Amino acid sequence: MTSSSQPIIDLRLGTDIVHIPRLTGAYLRFGSAFFERILTEGELGYCRNAHITSFLDKAAGRIAIKEAVSKALGTGMNELGWGEGVAWKDIEVQSKPKAMPGLVLHGSAQQRANELSIAEWRITLSHDGDYATATVAGLIR
Repeated sequence: MTSSSQPIIDLRLGTDIVHIPRLTGAYLRFGSAFFERILTEGELGYCRNAHITSFLDKAAGRIAIKEAVSKALGTGMNELGWGEGVAWKDIEVQSKPKAMPGLVLHGSAQQRANELSIAEWRITLSHDGDYATATVAGLIR
């Protein structure tokens, strides 16, 4: 979303942490089908341009961002016990060289962001050892 000179009047926060060894277990049990269900083609392409360890690190970061966005939207993710959750692929993380990832929302995620009047997103992503963590802020102007 584009930047604006209007003051921020409110924000919606979300945070998530992913334990990367859990993803390793999912990968060993289900192969790439697990990731194909929750990551978009663009996200998969970004993650696949790496060794398997880096693939899992990158995928964990994208999953953490998606979860954090769903929390900021107040919905959670579908298939995780949230009846009104958004779909995994309705939140797309776009990678940019030497920059923090950006977001593109689709479907129910975009609809919910519109309902909340979220004008812009800010994302922070961090990896440390076996963990990837993300915090997002949806800015309401």
